[in-house]
Amino acid sequence: MAGHPVNNKLEATTDMWRISQQCFADNIRSEMTLPDKVQLNDITLREGRQLPGVSLTRDQVLSIADALVESGVTMVQMHHDDPSEMEEVKKRFPHVLIDALVHPTAVLNPELAKPEIDMNYDHGADYCSLAFSFSEHQMCLFESMAGKRISIEEAIDRAIGSTAYAKAKAGKNRKVGCLIQDCTRIPIDRLAEVCSKLVDAGADMICLDDINGMAIYRVYTHVVREMKRRLPGTEIALHTHNDIGMAAAALYAGLEGGADIIHTCVNGLGERAHIACLAEVASVIQLYYGLDCGIKLDKMTSLSKLVSETMPWPMSDTMPFVGKTAFSHLVEVHYCVPDTEEGFWSYLCMKPELFGNSQHNLLGHYSGPWAVRAKAKELGLVIPDGKEENVIEKLRSKIKDVRRQINDQEFINILENL
Repeated sequence: MAGHPVNNKLEATTDMWRISQQCFADNIRSEMTLPDKVQLNDITLREGRQLPGVSLTRDQVLSIADALVESGVTMVQMHHDDPSEMEEVKKRFPHVLIDALVHPTAVLNPELAKPEIDMNYDHGADYCSLAFSFSEHQMCLFESMAGKRISIEEAIDRAIGSTAYAKAKAGKNRKVGCLIQDCTRIPIDRLAEVCSKLVDAGADMICLDDINGMAIYRVYTHVVREMKRRLPGTEIALHTHNDIGMAAAALYAGLEGGADIIHTCVNGLGERAHIACLAEVASVIQLYYGLDCGIKLDKMTSLSKLVSETMPWPMSDTMPFVGKTAFSHLVEVHYCVPDTEEGFWSYLCMKPELFGNSQHNLLGHYSGPWAVRAKAKELGLVIPDGKEENVIEKLRSKIKDVRRQINDQEFINILENL
């Protein structure tokens, strides 16, 4: 499907990508317990707003929601602090699942949880996700969440009460989620025991939240796989952070363990070091794993730019798939290939148009004759024979002066003043 490619035939080589055939080797795939389908839950309108200086108007929220849905997103997580936003998004897009997160400061006190739960379901939420903490490392939070100092066992009892109330309110057509903070620092048997009690109380989905990257990626495969095994019929979601640079790796590991729902955010925005990026995760899942997330990959670049401009929060040029330099070369050896289809694949594995992006010729200190000729050709110019070294000398001098990437006009000026 145009704009919505899924590598369901597990092909290493097509006209749009050339990736490692080992991705699809039986001995590699046999180690995975992939789900039959995976749901991306984009949390740009919740976690993505937890940044200094970010405060969105209603129109800006709806603009981002429109772009997310246009890009194929079918589940979004939103704050419960402005339920009218959820209501408006649900009216515009009845088919989109709204996941309303309720913070732990409310849910460990059932009396405080009830009005929050009512409000979310009454304003269009399909899931009401209650954020709990049962980790011994977070016991200091219990007093503020419960209104008094309580034990972990008391916290579990209170969580069961909130979950049961949410299930009664949800009815048959809506779902209850339980988000478990600090999931990887809770012993696996204890985690399963607590989650089983929450499922018995009415939880339809358990979301495993690592809070800030507590484990190596294999742990996520193990934890998700165990929860799938011990809680049959329960949706298992995964929320990871990039504090140790492994948010996306942890998501893929969880996917290989069978995760049904995974959290992403446009441009990877979020607390501290951010979370996994929608464009990256959707692209890898659809092309490398061959699972359909429903995402229109050719909308990813425009979506990333819109969110960057709306927040406003800078979007890195080097962002995979959607960044300005994602498909661009600088070092000379990358230009020492024929200007043909085969030459293109020498140093790239994806076509930029697959993601609504384009290729550029970059210039820097390590640019040589091939690079400057390629840049001149891009601009419709020709460097006179034998003048390449002069261009390179002037280019390096200019870069040393301005200490940044030179723009097209500055390069044109160099050529005009040979």
